[in-house]
Amino acid sequence: MADQAKFPDAPGAAELFAWFGFWPTFHDGEVLSVHLNRAGLSHLRVHTWERTNELDSRRYYVVRKHVIVTFFLEGISELELDGFSHQNVLAELTLTQDPGGYNLKLWPCYGISGEIKARSVRIELEPGKPS
Repeated sequence: MADQAKFPDAPGAAELFAWFGFWPTFHDGEVLSVHLNRAGLSHLRVHTWERTNELDSRRYYVVRKHVIVTFFLEGISELELDGFSHQNVLAELTLTQDPGGYNLKLWPCYGISGEIKARSVRIELEPGKPS
């Protein structure tokens, strides 16, 4: 599980941390799209939210703070993706930093799984649910 007190040193990471007040695990989040560009900017879009411990009238957990998180990736050096389908639910998404750049790992629940290593990562937030 991601360390709730730390987040990677990437542009936009502090804003993602501030959105939730912690670094999200992306549990039950859905990969909406993957765009790979061999000579330029690639990106991965994920819809996620905060699940509270509150229950609604139907006894479902209340979720809030819906956001679409886009990871912009440059200089992809390694790529392994598998299982992309009509629905791509994550057990977890981790983003770690090493001397060569960043490692974005997709831990599957249903659908896509894999790992992307890139020289640089930038994160942008789009509040709300996907249309």
